[in-house]
Order: sequence, then C-alpha cells, then structure tokens
Amino acid sequence: MKIPARIVSVLFHPLLFPTFGTLLILATNPNRYGYFGEKLHIVWLIIVFALTFVFPAVWLLMMKRLEMIQSLTLNTANERIIPFIATATFYLWTAWMFKRNVHMKIPSNEMIFYMMTGSCFSIFLSLVINIFSKISLHALAAGNLLGLTVLMIRFSIYDLRFVLVVAILLAGVIGTARMILNAHSQKQIFWGYFIGFAAQFIAFTFVPKLVS
Repeated sequence: MKIPARIVSVLFHPLLFPTFGTLLILATNPNRYGYFGEKLHIVWLIIVFALTFVFPAVWLLMMKRLEMIQSLTLNTANERIIPFIATATFYLWTAWMFKRNVHMKIPSNEMIFYMMTGSCFSIFLSLVINIFSKISLHALAAGNLLGLTVLMIRFSIYDLRFVLVVAILLAGVIGTARMILNAHSQKQIFWGYFIGFAAQFIAFTFVPKLVS
C-alpha cells in the first residue's frame, strides 16, 4: 500500500492546492468570471501555479542543495520554519496580485484573493503549532480545498453536492496515505484538516469586510 500512498502524496502535494483551488473557483463561477474569457483564465492559472508551486519548490531545492534542510519532506520542526515563512511570503505575493484595486493590466479576482489569504492564515497558524508539534501539510491543503468547496456552494450557480463528496473523499484518501507512510499521526492529520478548513471560512468571512 505504500506505493499508492506515495503516488497520492505526490499528486496532491500541498503546494498544488492553490492551483486546484483556482480551477475550482473558475469552473464553478462561470457567471462571475466567464466574460473575461479563457485566455485570462489561463493567465490567472499560470500566475497562481508559478508563484505558489514553482517558486516555493525551487526555494526548497536550493535549501536542500545548500544543506539547509536534510530532506524535501521537512521531517523535523526546525527544518520547517524557513520553508514555512518563504511559502507564506509567496502566498502573500499571490494574494496581492489578485487584490481588487491593485493597479495591474490583468483584472483582479477577489475569490482567488480570499482563497490565498486563507491559505496564508493556515500557514501562519501551522508555523505557530509547529513550535509544539508537527502538523500534516497534506491534510492542511486538503482542509483548505474542502473548505473552499463548501464556500463555493454559496456562490456557484451549479449544484456542487457531487464536488463536495469528491472533496471529502479526497481529503480522506490523502490523510490515509499519510498515515500509511507513517508520516503523521492521526491527531496531526485532524489538526491539518481543521486549520485548513477554518482558515478559508475566516478569510471569506472577515477579509471582505477589512478590505472593503
């Protein structure tokens, strides 16, 4: 079972969550963003993928090359501190790129802004918890995606019950894979789910009031 668990862990790497979340937002809200056209959707996806996956991944590889970390899986609490801060910085940069009223040639997308703000919340909370205990970043990402899916039910014109079931099952599969690999305890995985899920609700509830 460890081979399928490793495949799941790679395919649903935590850094890929913002890209999956962006796809979910665009696919479930055609009435809100459809008039921008598919070309702009692709541009948005490229921006999110580059800033939230490519740049942090390159940063991790550089740290490994310089022997600042022993493993790309960040097994120890101390190894996680700098990557957490770096990833949060890239996520904040991405959030700023999509913030309303920022002077850019590319139109803003407030939902991606809220999603990325929620992701930043979850990383900072994880950084604090990391002082005392590890937390599953895969479960954190799965919780983010599940929370975003629940929120999209309120905004989308589609019936997203099937999508919600898929998100729940996916979260379960990811958590199970991490336990099969002995990467995390059940408690660490549940904490990841909870923080990721709650962070999206906090962002979508309070951030619009703060920036309006």
